[in-house]
Amino acid sequence: PVFTPMGTLSYAMAAGNAVVFKPSELTPGVGVWLAEVWDSLGASQPLIQTITGDGSTGNALCRADVDKLAFTGSAATGRKVMAACAETLTPVVIEGGGKDALLVDKDANLDA
Repeated sequence: PVFTPMGTLSYAMAAGNAVVFKPSELTPGVGVWLAEVWDSLGASQPLIQTITGDGSTGNALCRADVDKLAFTGSAATGRKVMAACAETLTPVVIEGGGKDALLVDKDANLDA
């Protein structure tokens, strides 16, 4: 739960953006911790703010007039996020791989 959001968060902040991060409702402490760590670095203003909650919180964020939204999670929830963002034409990046999807080529050595 720490590594997955770091790419998206870091890229956004490196480009000069402030970030609102809504972690999974199953791991909210990770998001709170990340915001606290960034704040402890002494930036002149908050670069990352964490909001916690369930899907209704995420839904509200989709409609909150943000400039861009990035989502990592299940394909089913990703479709809901895309639909909500489409209502306001909010650009969205979806990593909807589900639960560690795996592709096996037809020439894979399954015994190995």
